Amino acid sequence: MKRSLFFHSQRVYQGLYFQEERREVDGHRGGLRPVCIGKSDEPAEPCPRFSYHVGMSNSSSASPICLPFLLRGQEIQSADLCHHGRDGQVQFHYPDPRPLLSQIILSDPIQLQRDFAHVYVSEIIDFLAEAGRCMTLDSERMRQACHFSKLFSALPASVLKGSYELIPIVFSKPALRALVENEIGSKYLDGWVELPYADKVARRRAYGARTLHFLSGNAPVVAALSMARAALIKADNIVKVAPNDPFTAWAILDAMREVDPNHPVVRHFSVLYWPKEMADFERELLHPHYLEKIISWGGALGGVNSTLNHGNLQAAGIDVIALGPKFSISILGEQAFRSHAEMDRVASLTARDAGSFNMESCGSSRFHFVQATPEQAREYARLLYQHMQDQDPALSALPKNFPSELQDELNSIRVQEDLYHVVGGEQGEGAVVVAMGGDLPDFFPTHKVVIVLPFQGDPVQVAERIHPSTQTVGIYPESLKECLRDVLAARGVCRFISIGHTVDYTVGGPFNSTEIMRRACRWILDESHSPEVTLPWFKVRKAWQILTHHLF
Repeated sequence: MKRSLFFHSQRVYQGLYFQEERREVDGHRGGLRPVCIGKSDEPAEPCPRFSYHVGMSNSSSASPICLPFLLRGQEIQSADLCHHGRDGQVQFHYPDPRPLLSQIILSDPIQLQRDFAHVYVSEIIDFLAEAGRCMTLDSERMRQACHFSKLFSALPASVLKGSYELIPIVFSKPALRALVENEIGSKYLDGWVELPYADKVARRRAYGARTLHFLSGNAPVVAALSMARAALIKADNIVKVAPNDPFTAWAILDAMREVDPNHPVVRHFSVLYWPKEMADFERELLHPHYLEKIISWGGALGGVNSTLNHGNLQAAGIDVIALGPKFSISILGEQAFRSHAEMDRVASLTARDAGSFNMESCGSSRFHFVQATPEQAREYARLLYQHMQDQDPALSALPKNFPSELQDELNSIRVQEDLYHVVGGEQGEGAVVVAMGGDLPDFFPTHKVVIVLPFQGDPVQVAERIHPSTQTVGIYPESLKECLRDVLAARGVCRFISIGHTVDYTVGGPFNSTEIMRRACRWILDESHSPEVTLPWFKVRKAWQILTHHLF
């Protein structure tokens, strides 16, 4: 029996999100005396933000990289604590969040409603769009953030730059309007909307909540999308940045602060960092008196960025929205292999899906199920490999750090020619592996390594190998979608696409089977049962409401 993708879903955390594991060293709680690996045990000195220049060493003669906190419009600069990269060379300094807890949280939830009481979504869109014009790489702020991110991100420099170039697009007026109108409807955020009930007056409204965001850090555009959504729904937001992308969220909020430091959106954002080992601080922060929602990218409660389990939080009344981690696949019907030209065209499209964001995205297609003979599968693998080496550098490039463990795995299966056919992978550039018998190898594909699984017979059989960790499925030809959608959706698939379009997300559409903005709101219902509901005119008006609601 063929092994399902469930086995590999258990490795997503290790293969996709754990690859950027860091070591943390913090200071003494009382004296705030940081002890950094490779540094002397000296009291911390203040360091100016963005004083480190790319290309300088991290020696004691160079100014350290400092990550300021932005807490409700106020910038906090201090070098209390130190974060080290896995190699011990790259690091950044940041303030100790523990004495700042009262500034980080919003203890009075009524203040959130007061501040946004007379602020319409259209005004927020205007404000965010103006701030978005300050988020291009022409801005010194964004250029520096992008430069520093190169030191910490798993993305190659060209792909990282391409992700930064998407940020002002996210904050454009058309994108912001599409986000809020497609997923919620601004009228529900600006006031009470009457519902079409025949026997009563019922109104509902969406309110922003006090929310903690754990960002995954796999791509800078994730921070942009998270912050845009949060601002549009008038929420109060605490953003914990990830160690593999510590500067993007700061730069975005600083751009908003430049436009208007007293805007309600700015006053209801805090961007900061703390190590996952700081469990005492997390326990104090993650309290239902301070938070109503947690949005966690990269797994349950912050993925690798937190050590706490969210079960107790949900029991206490905090709604935890866990997004991922997931991976994606492609399913290619026999029509893709009817001619060499068609096979080459299909491979050029699936290469774009596979290499997107160098597989740091959950939408990257890692497993390709092909309705083909072994010979066709080998030729498809060769073409796919070739196209993956020749892509837009803003989307895909040579992997930054190809893991030695993955290289060893490729070398091991390369000699098992009766079981696997390996194309490429000798120079850390990625590879395509054909599982000749349909059995998955014992590793999870990352760093532009794709696994091709040939099969014969009805494509519906692929559903037996699908697990809920599967996010996006690219299907070819389009006609194959009709017979696969229902069975794959039942297996947990969240999104179907035409091949070649995994990066073309529908703005304001569901993500991982969740409408994030709707889920992030608190939906309130107001019902009135008064004597006037018996009057004839009332019934006529309600009948008209019901008719227009269902027809239009």
